[in-house]
Amino acid sequence: MQKKNPNNILSKETAISLKAEIKKYSDTFNVKETQKYIKEVVAEVSNDFIKLWLDKNISEVVKDAVKEELENIAKKGMKN
Repeated sequence: MQKKNPNNILSKETAISLKAEIKKYSDTFNVKETQKYIKEVVAEVSNDFIKLWLDKNISEVVKDAVKEELENIAKKGMKN
């Protein structure tokens, strides 16, 4: 009879079987290709969100930046 280690959730036989199953598919799920695919998807989704945000907010951001800079120029002109 096999002693059970309380820290092991799986039996030794189950762990070996699971490792064998994972190994069968390891070539199918190429890690580098998967990482590349995920990066591409994230970049595409991010670009869409950035474009939407810019379309909605850029005019206000530019308006505030120009207003702030004009106020700074006016303050400097008053000091001189």
